[in-house]
Amino acid sequence: MSRRISTVGVCGAGGTMGAGIALVAARAGFRTISYDVSDETLKRAAKQSEAFLDKSVERGKLKKEQRDIIVLSMSRTTDIGELGACDLVIEAIFENLTVKLDLLKRLDTVCANTAIFASNTSTLSITEIAAGSRHPYRVVGMHFVFRRS
Repeated sequence: MSRRISTVGVCGAGGTMGAGIALVAARAGFRTISYDVSDETLKRAAKQSEAFLDKSVERGKLKKEQRDIIVLSMSRTTDIGELGACDLVIEAIFENLTVKLDLLKRLDTVCANTAIFASNTSTLSITEIAAGSRHPYRVVGMHFVFRRS
């Protein structure tokens, strides 16, 4: 059975890495839900993302219409329940196993049994992180490296 990913959630989207991942997902055409515990950090990240997109328009790398579509495809929330609509949730929170395990347990309660969870960890074991989910076989490691363009 094949399943299409249409909505991507990013946990820790108020931080630099999470905001970048959310922007990459939205630019790829996915509806993107940015989640963090602080609305203030989410607002700051949204402003930075819009500034990046505006710069891309100025440099001729993106059309204004494309920029507008990307911005409209992005939403932000401090309510983890809104991630229930996601087909893929990418975790980009700080490197603390206990916090990551707690996040996965909470995601298990709001996301469909078919949702894929990805961790952007660079130092922790994916196997240990996956143990925090009721469905460890749906947890993957996914690492992002950004370059300036």
